[in-house]
Amino acid sequence: MRPLLLLALALIVQDGDKKDPNAADRERFQGSWTTVSLVNDGKKIIDEKTPPKGPATTLAYEGDKWLVKVNNKTVASGVFRIDAAKKPKEIDILDGSGKVNDKTKRGIYTIDGDTYKYCLAKAGDDRPDDFTAKEGSGRSLGVMKRERTKTVDEKKP
Repeated sequence: MRPLLLLALALIVQDGDKKDPNAADRERFQGSWTTVSLVNDGKKIIDEKTPPKGPATTLAYEGDKWLVKVNNKTVASGVFRIDAAKKPKEIDILDGSGKVNDKTKRGIYTIDGDTYKYCLAKAGDDRPDDFTAKEGSGRSLGVMKRERTKTVDEKKP
């Protein structure tokens, strides 16, 4: 009887190993993010000395979807896919169809606590292999911080 029990336990453990290897990283993406620095094609758009212009814009991840929100209104959305097993980790930013097409942006990313760093190639270009966005590359290099929700005590006047 014990050999059968051991076999059943081994099968359960083995089945657990087949879970999505990207699940942990996908969970780390969830929530809203604010850009703290952004370089597009060699040009600094946002950094410590150059705050963002215009209304408050955030990037949110909900499940496998990405959403760009301006003043909490969604202005763009689509689907994202990651491969956390790659070195560097890979991300694909797709439009709402969820299919790879001429609008798909390929990139790499890291998430360390509440800091998310990415480098995206322009649509149609090869995936970057490093975190640079030199002039003429067409790449975007961004660093984002997770937005924290205020606690009940912080909301009180």
